[in-house]
Amino acid sequence: MNLRLWWERVVSAHGMVVPGVMVAVLVGCAQPDLTKVQQFVETTKRTTPVKKLDPPPEIKAYTPFSYTAQGGKDPFVVAAWAGDPDELGEISAKVQQSGANYTGPRPDPNRVREELEKYSLGSLKMMGTFRMGSGNGGELWALILAPDGVVHRVQKNNYLGMNHGKITGITEQRVELKEIVPDGPGRWQERDSLLSLTQ
Repeated sequence: MNLRLWWERVVSAHGMVVPGVMVAVLVGCAQPDLTKVQQFVETTKRTTPVKKLDPPPEIKAYTPFSYTAQGGKDPFVVAAWAGDPDELGEISAKVQQSGANYTGPRPDPNRVREELEKYSLGSLKMMGTFRMGSGNGGELWALILAPDGVVHRVQKNNYLGMNHGKITGITEQRVELKEIVPDGPGRWQERDSLLSLTQ
């Protein structure tokens, strides 16, 4: 709405009341008598002591830090053994021997890894379940959302997560799995884990 149309509506709706009030407001904005205010300011300037301010602190020049890794230790290279070479061989043999005599659980190195094993268990989300097969006797499957946004269906004996997590059971509320995690050189231990339904 433009200003002219608005003004015409105001005048026609309220007669001359609104324009009269506006004129009174404008007259009130005329030059007031400021002599009392000026006298107060002059008196205050003369009677109030002026406090001298401290000089501002000196600003030191900023010198940026320049990091150069030349000549330093590479954090991605295994450090050379500084001790006796024979001692290193003994330690290596003990580690290999302890792993060779180990009879506990261990992951199958020949098993083909499944798609959801490239994600950590914490980054996967259970979105729901469905039954595959006839009636209520069908097998319960779970729907798992991967971090890349793809929903995968899994069943008992599939694998999840980066710790060789084998699915041992599926309910409507969670996926139960048994992971095999490292427990020292050449040793492994089983750990029960859950992936709960995301609300």
